[in-house]
Amino acid sequence: MKKNLALAIGLALSTLAPSAFAITDEEGSAALQFNLAPPGARSLGMGGAFIGLADDATAAASNPAGLLQLAAPEVSVEFRTSGYDTPYVDGGSYSSAPFSTDALNISRDSENIGGFSFLSFVYPQENWALAVYRQEALNFKTSFVSAGADDSAGTGFIFPFAAAAQLRDVVYGVSGAFRFNDYISAGVSVNTHDFDIDSATLRTFQSNGATVNLLTTQDGNANAIGGYFGLMVKPNDQWQFGLTYRAAPKFKYNAAAYRNGTQFLSKPTKFDSPDAFGLGAVWRPSDQLSLALDVVQVQYSELTDNMVSNFQLNEALPVVQEGIAPLQIDDGVEVHLGGEYVFTNFNHPFSLRAGVWHDPEHSIRFQGEPIVRPVTDAVANAVLFSQGDDELHYALGFGWAFERFQVDAGADFSENVDTWSVSGVWRF
Repeated sequence: MKKNLALAIGLALSTLAPSAFAITDEEGSAALQFNLAPPGARSLGMGGAFIGLADDATAAASNPAGLLQLAAPEVSVEFRTSGYDTPYVDGGSYSSAPFSTDALNISRDSENIGGFSFLSFVYPQENWALAVYRQEALNFKTSFVSAGADDSAGTGFIFPFAAAAQLRDVVYGVSGAFRFNDYISAGVSVNTHDFDIDSATLRTFQSNGATVNLLTTQDGNANAIGGYFGLMVKPNDQWQFGLTYRAAPKFKYNAAAYRNGTQFLSKPTKFDSPDAFGLGAVWRPSDQLSLALDVVQVQYSELTDNMVSNFQLNEALPVVQEGIAPLQIDDGVEVHLGGEYVFTNFNHPFSLRAGVWHDPEHSIRFQGEPIVRPVTDAVANAVLFSQGDDELHYALGFGWAFERFQVDAGADFSENVDTWSVSGVWRF
């Protein structure tokens, strides 16, 4: 089983839950995927390199300082769909002495999620601009059934389980920008987040001749305030630079556990969205070609600060901490590189785009050597939260601009996530 069952039940009857806050250690949390890609098919086709460019209506949610580059009011809408290929442990064996996960079987759950992911209206003036927007910042789901895993030495095993998780974060924001002079502008965005999480993991097994159903859940809806700050510097027509800071909110929700339908645990917890710092540069060697580079520092480690167990009431016990404390996510640096070439000889300019970007590994994983005893918290978490890999994303796209309307399409491909987007802009 994922936890030492006898200890978990004993603790369930002993004490009240502490007031700790953090995402929990149930099996579904090991499969969470998300990134901070900017909205819009145009930026998607350029590998997300948009902090320094930010010259359309999506700047409201990527770098609000860029809103002053717009010459007329704009309405922008985007439809985006993502295909998630989520890896999870599904059978095989592990070795507890010495510890090794090389013989585990890894399966994948495939899910497709789509919808209208961005809508904005921008009203620019000579030295200031205002925008309102709606963004679907996070939309992820997965469900799978695992065969568990056995210790190759025969000292313990992890019971089979079924897990499902769904997360969604819809953002409503207001952005403003101000031009200080011909070279420098700044912008700020204040937004409210509507966050939903629904996660459950079920384990069915035999204990003392009786069937036990152990269910753990994470469930809740929360609202919180976040924001962006952006700066844009344009020293000349060839070079342009951007800087952003994303202040992300914390969402509180509830975790619970049930044994044969009877609740024995309920505790508050949280999903702490990571803050991010970004720098972008754009070089225009000609009127037709733009090359963009973004470097983004993402504070992924915030997600696992003060992580709690969804199985035991007394978080202070050493047997709990030896399994929870090593579950961490490292901060990561994303590097985005993209380009756009505009065929200006057409009556209606046509653009081709391409990009590539490095996505640092940011799944929850067990960092350290587990204390070797049969099926301890540490051993189970080290097996189920094993380390993932960095990913390289490849992107391409195109756009077609008319007098008052522009349509863009883009796609982004990686090992675990493929994303497609179509967006349109209407100017008036």
